[in-house]
Amino acid sequence: MEYTFTNAPVDLETLPDYQQLNYTSVSKKRLYKVWTVLAVLFILIAVGLYFLREATDVPMLIPGLTIGVFVVFTLFFFYQFLLQKKIGYALRERDIAYKRGFLFEKITIIPFNRIQHISTSAGALDKVFKISNLNIFTAGGAGSDINIPGLPPELAARLKEKVANHLTETDE
Repeated sequence: MEYTFTNAPVDLETLPDYQQLNYTSVSKKRLYKVWTVLAVLFILIAVGLYFLREATDVPMLIPGLTIGVFVVFTLFFFYQFLLQKKIGYALRERDIAYKRGFLFEKITIIPFNRIQHISTSAGALDKVFKISNLNIFTAGGAGSDINIPGLPPELAARLKEKVANHLTETDE
């Protein structure tokens, strides 16, 4: 039995443009959750600075640290605001795409036939804000390959069902 190896070139013009996808944004509740975590952390650091003020007599240390902490947390809040606009997902006929990143944009596209399993998760704050995460796993990784945060629980369940249905269709 003779086997002939072929490796024909692909016409790049015929490939779909993944950057032209219409990405669906995640819920703004994700932003509120992150801002809550940052606010609690800011308060804890402010309390720590107050007690440090009582324990040290280095001139201008506390005002300098306070200004530095305030600037850093302002940048974190602003970064999360800009990042919220850049997080999105797109479900297509044969794959799912996930886009994230403000300074460095990253797009992950996983064909349905490469997905091992899919799950939803929600931490304590996620439950308070009524949001869930959709986790998509492929073979070979320790963690999820796509983790879409800030989805309403009903939507996360529907997406999980939709992707799972595609998985069973490709198995047949």
